Amino acid sequence: MAIPINEDPYSTTTLMMWCSIEDLSSENLSYRPESLESICEMTKFTKREIQLLYRSFKQGCPSGIVSLQQFQEIFAQFFPQCSSRRYAELVFRTLDRDADNQISFQEFVVGLSALTRGTQEDKLNWVFSLYDTHRRDLIGLSELLQVTQAMYELLNRRCAVTKGHIVEHVWQIFKKLCPDPGETNIARDRFVEICLNDKDICDSLDLFHTVL
Repeated sequence: MAIPINEDPYSTTTLMMWCSIEDLSSENLSYRPESLESICEMTKFTKREIQLLYRSFKQGCPSGIVSLQQFQEIFAQFFPQCSSRRYAELVFRTLDRDADNQISFQEFVVGLSALTRGTQEDKLNWVFSLYDTHRRDLIGLSELLQVTQAMYELLNRRCAVTKGHIVEHVWQIFKKLCPDPGETNIARDRFVEICLNDKDICDSLDLFHTVL
């Protein structure tokens, strides 16, 4: 389920089988996805791609939904040498659009579409949601620090840095996002606007190396 957002999922995962009508109506499912037509309208995937993704999703999650613990376990398989739990939870909360503490196939594929097929603005909106840990449609210094620390934990042995370095990194980003002395938060629209016009900020946030 972990797919680098710069890559197309069909070149990095083995999705060999079609989803059948029986799969979509299985009595074992705790969750039934929307119709193919509805999901196509919500995403930039074709019907065939959605069928393939659903088959892969259901193989890993037979109930049709993913809990936080399951999601963290999946992440840990892809990052066995790292501390991935905190970052996995942040990604989980971002994908869990209705905040019911589980990810449905529909939620998963909508997020995947934004990150793999979306415009730069789509990706920035998704990244804003990742940083907006309190779902206020605002990002402050504490949220930036929380997510950045989780990212460094994910890098672990590849990037040994001190906490002071992380704090300084976050502070420099925050000053660019909120340049006025009285600013303590940045709203979604402003965040997207600034990032679209400042490649250095995108690089500093490591926006397009986010892993799903």
